[in-house]
Amino acid sequence: MHHTHQGLKSRSSVKTMADSNAAHFDGLSSLITLGGFAIPARARFVAKFVGSSLFSSLTLGLVAGQTGAALFSCGPLIPFMAGSCIGYTWGCIGYWRQCKNMTMTYAKSYPKILAHSLCTNMLLVPPKDLALDGSSDVNETIKSTDSKMTLEEWIVEGGI
Repeated sequence: MHHTHQGLKSRSSVKTMADSNAAHFDGLSSLITLGGFAIPARARFVAKFVGSSLFSSLTLGLVAGQTGAALFSCGPLIPFMAGSCIGYTWGCIGYWRQCKNMTMTYAKSYPKILAHSLCTNMLLVPPKDLALDGSSDVNETIKSTDSKMTLEEWIVEGGI
């Protein structure tokens, strides 16, 4: 009986083939990858930006157009155009904030990898005296004068 208990314990800790394959189907990019196509990171960035700004501009434009047609006597065209402009701006700012938050998270978690990526992919060279160990915090209020600037601080101050 002791032997069967050990067998049950090892079977419960083993993942099945279905469990490991389920992780591969977490989005459209994984389906495209399984199909044999690789989408470059810049193309994914542009597609997400276009999708975000298009969705927000159309949504706000249609709402403004319907509201303008129902409540005002100016018709739907001018409110649609104004709503689309506001929606596009709102979508751009929202996507920028999302990308900035993601960049700051990566700068805090993986400063050496991000600095290397900036050098090789974007041809931006971070300053030589940059602290790439991720030890200091951007929100620190008291800093010594001899402390090195972190990658996060460099990005916030306009390095990128």
